[in-house]
Amino acid sequence: MAVKNVIVAQMSREELCSATGDNMPENGQVKTDVEILKRDMELLAGLAEKFDIAIDRLSDVSASVDKMLAVHETRLVQQEQQREIIHQRITDMKKEMSDDFRALREENTRQHNEVSERLSKLEKWRWFVVGVATVIGFLFAQLKNISTLFT
Repeated sequence: MAVKNVIVAQMSREELCSATGDNMPENGQVKTDVEILKRDMELLAGLAEKFDIAIDRLSDVSASVDKMLAVHETRLVQQEQQREIIHQRITDMKKEMSDDFRALREENTRQHNEVSERLSKLEKWRWFVVGVATVIGFLFAQLKNISTLFT
């Protein structure tokens, strides 16, 4: 219907008069002009109505986009806060783990030194026992010679 109105509105007075078969004098031209203006006004009223609907829809879409942006901004802020919290936790955990590793290393070194000292003492005792056993073995081997000395 809007296309038909546009076509009629674009027609000149003469075309409209010839299309309707009116060959009216000047008064008829005024009536024709009035009819054309009425059709133009109907067309403009229809366009204005469509513009109003489009503006209402755009307003609704704009309000909806504003709400979405507000929600999105809130989420971004929350994610940034969560990222900061996680970063702080990771930093704290790294420090704690570093301290724990340092303590374990010190404990390991201390235990290693203790075991090394005990091993050193055992080696000394072993060589002492080997030396005593060697002396006793030598004395037993020489027991016959020693007994001849005393007799």
